[in-house]
Amino acid sequence: MESIPDGAARVQVDGDADDLLIREEPLWIECHGARLLTMRTPGRDRELVVGHLLDEGVIRNASEVAQTEEIEGEPSALRPDTIRITLKRPGDARIEGRLTRTHEIRPSCGICGLVDADTLLDDMLPLLTGTPRLSSADIEARRAAFDAEQPLFRATGASHAAVVFGPDGTIWGRGEDVGRHNAVDKAIGAAALAGHPLEHGTAMLSGRSGLDLVLKCLRVRIPILLSVSAPSAVSVEVCRSAGATLVGFVRPGRHKVYCGSGRLA
Repeated sequence: MESIPDGAARVQVDGDADDLLIREEPLWIECHGARLLTMRTPGRDRELVVGHLLDEGVIRNASEVAQTEEIEGEPSALRPDTIRITLKRPGDARIEGRLTRTHEIRPSCGICGLVDADTLLDDMLPLLTGTPRLSSADIEARRAAFDAEQPLFRATGASHAAVVFGPDGTIWGRGEDVGRHNAVDKAIGAAALAGHPLEHGTAMLSGRSGLDLVLKCLRVRIPILLSVSAPSAVSVEVCRSAGATLVGFVRPGRHKVYCGSGRLA
């Protein structure tokens, strides 16, 4: 019997064949009175939500989450799944504001060239300098490991992926999802829930290094960002201001360093 990867579904298509397609379903996120509806690929919802709270600056550490309750919905009644998060301390006005936003910055907002990159780093803790250190061989090894961690993409061709690596190349957290933000949230959430020190990690993204994804990584103090495609101009500015290392076009036998070469051997 054929194995269907998590997050995929077999769907009848026109003609005499069917196909594996990625699942895209709604999820209610509830936290201290704030309620957010998001679309995601089901699976690892706890990691998704904890990662989102961390990389949107709502919490500083996964240990701030007191309780997680997952409530299964009823698709036939158009009732989405719900995940309810209780924090150890009640949220203030700043936290409530961050809870109610879906994404702080969208690619269509025209932010490039209109703001000072330094202002986007407010409330972020500084990155560790000079660590971790990667060689070209290390980057190539992480790329190969990253490719192997995408079963949903191999089955459907429709998912984004993110992986957080430890300094020795160990995979600390991974995520695949129909949404690129969700993939990053899942990877960060998995690494944080496992207790890994993100300030020593490296993140790799399946697409470009857009500002929204870069900020998610910097908020949790990940100092090295690798991506399969190019970054945006403002992403380079922000990473340079933060002292982060940003590498693009990480593909077999090649990569391009945009800033922060001091961490690269």
